[in-house]
Amino acid sequence: MSEHKMKKTEKVDKTDYSANTTDARVLKERNTYEHPGFFLRGAVWIVSRFPLTRHKYQNWTTSRTIIVGWLLWLIVLPIIPIVAAVIWYVRDPEGFKKSQWAKALLALAVAWAGYAGVILTNPSQANVNGKYSPVQTQPNGEVTGKADALNTPSAEAKQKVAAQKESKDSGGRKFANCTAAFEAGVFNIKRSNASYEPRLDRDSDGIACEK
Repeated sequence: MSEHKMKKTEKVDKTDYSANTTDARVLKERNTYEHPGFFLRGAVWIVSRFPLTRHKYQNWTTSRTIIVGWLLWLIVLPIIPIVAAVIWYVRDPEGFKKSQWAKALLALAVAWAGYAGVILTNPSQANVNGKYSPVQTQPNGEVTGKADALNTPSAEAKQKVAAQKESKDSGGRKFANCTAAFEAGVFNIKRSNASYEPRLDRDSDGIACEK
């Protein structure tokens, strides 16, 4: 018998994430982000600074942000080695003082705290232009930020979209650079778009490959 492979159909998100959306769920999330309570504020503080989440949390629901954020607090702060050292010292203070492993544990806690300091003093990435971002802005023409070969389209590519008032649908594709995006007729890619990548966002305002 021949095996028939079933093609998996990709689930397309047709939710309206535009600035003028009337989607109740989106508006509720944006309102919660705009008026955060203690737990959401604390979660945003760290996810907006942590390298792996600072450009992603804008597309997360508030509940996901809270869960990930408070887990990050447990990971980033040297809670584990400090608690381990305290428990060890309370149970066996003399053994703790004499052990080389105790010194290594304290050194780990100090190094861990230094790493936490680096993370927590990073500039925060604003909650802008994501699916659930309370702030939705228009492209500003890349007036700030460092230009490079990735985020700056070539003159020829700019000419190809010069007459376009609206970007073509990106279809969630990933582009090698903004030149490739412009050549495909795609520009002004918001963070809420699956094609958005921080490396293509020159001024880090949540809109990549601005026209």
